[in-house]
Amino acid sequence: MRGTKRKRRDGVWELRVYLGRDSATGNPRQISKTFHGTSREADSALRDLVDKYGEGRPDGFGATFGQLLDRWLEECDRMELSPTTMRTYRAQIQQKIRPRLGKTALNRLTPKHLDDLYGAMKEDGLSPKTIRNHHAIISSALHQGVRWEWVKQNVAEKAKPPRVSQRRVKAPSVDAVRSVIEAAEERDPRLAPLLMLAALTGMRRGELCALRWTDVDFERRELDVARSLVVVPAGLAEKTTKTDRFRMVALDDVGVALLIRHRAKVEEWAQEAGATVMSDGYVFSHAVDGSKPFRPDNVTGFFTRVRDSLGLLEVRLHDLRHFTATQLIGAGVDVRTVAGRLGHSDPSVTLRVYSHALQERDRAAAAIMGQLLESSPENRP
Repeated sequence: MRGTKRKRRDGVWELRVYLGRDSATGNPRQISKTFHGTSREADSALRDLVDKYGEGRPDGFGATFGQLLDRWLEECDRMELSPTTMRTYRAQIQQKIRPRLGKTALNRLTPKHLDDLYGAMKEDGLSPKTIRNHHAIISSALHQGVRWEWVKQNVAEKAKPPRVSQRRVKAPSVDAVRSVIEAAEERDPRLAPLLMLAALTGMRRGELCALRWTDVDFERRELDVARSLVVVPAGLAEKTTKTDRFRMVALDDVGVALLIRHRAKVEEWAQEAGATVMSDGYVFSHAVDGSKPFRPDNVTGFFTRVRDSLGLLEVRLHDLRHFTATQLIGAGVDVRTVAGRLGHSDPSVTLRVYSHALQERDRAAAAIMGQLLESSPENRP
C-alpha cells in the first residue's frame, strides 16, 4: 500500500493513502487526511494510516506480514486453541518473528526472508526444534493468508528450516518409578496417588489435575478423560484434552485399589475438618472438600523435589508417560491400544516416538522365528 505526504502550509500536511482500484469500476481508491504537526510527526501519522487501512482491507491488499499474524492470532482465538498454546504463539511472534518480519509487505515476503530469519535464530543459539516451531507458526499464518486470498502462495513451503533429529525417548526404570512414588507418599499422601496413577495410565499432567470423582467409574473400572487444566495468567483454566478427544482409560485391580484407598483418605481428611467431599470434587485436591484442584505446575514442582531427594535428576514428570508407553509396548500390547490409552490422535505418533521399544520387540520376534525353524524336523541333527 502506498502513501503520500504533501505540505499545504507550515505545520499542515495532507496525507493520502492509495487503496488500490475499485473491483467494480476499476477506478483508483484513496483516502486523505489533514494533519497538523512537524514533518517527522506527519511521516509517523502516514505510517499509522497505511497500517490502519492495510489491516482493514478484507482482501489484505497492502497488508504487512505483521498484520496477517495479528489476524491469524484472532482466528486461533476464535477456534478456541488452548490458552497455553496461544500464550506460546504470542510470545514467539513478539520476540522473534515480528521484530524481523513484521513490517515486511506481505506481497514482498520471500523464502529468503524466512531462511535469513532461521539463520539468525540459529546464531542466537536456538535449537532446531525451537526454530521449526517458529516456522510452523509462520507457515500456518501464511496458509491462512492463502485461504483468505491475501497471498497467492505460501512461501514458507519453499523455506528451509533446520532438520530435527528424532531423539530416543529414555524412560525411567521400574525401580526408579517405584522409588519416586514411595518417597512421594512420605512427603505428601495427597499427591503420591497422582504420580502412581500417572505411571499406571500414562495420562497427562493436566488431565490428572482435572480428574473429578464423577469421572471415576468403579463398577466399570475405568476413567473418563475429557478435560485438562492449564495455567493461565489469571490462574487456572479448564479445556479439552490435547487432542480434543474424549477417551476411556481402563483400570486394573491395582488402579482400582489405589483410588479406593485415596477416596477413603479424602473422606477421612474431610471429616476431621468438619467438611463434606463434593460429589463432583477433584480427585487430587488441596481443599478438604475437593473444590479446588492442584495446579499442574505445583505438581511438577512436587515431583522435582522428590526426584532430587533421590538423586534421580534426569527423570522428569512427563517421563512417567514414557514409562507407561515403553512398558506396554515391550509387553506386547499393540500400538493402537497404547495410542488410545495415551490419548494420541494417531497411532503413527506412538510409532514415531516409541520406535525404539518396537525394535526390542523385533529382536524378540527374530528369536521366536529362529527357535521355530531350528526345531523343525529337517534342521534336527
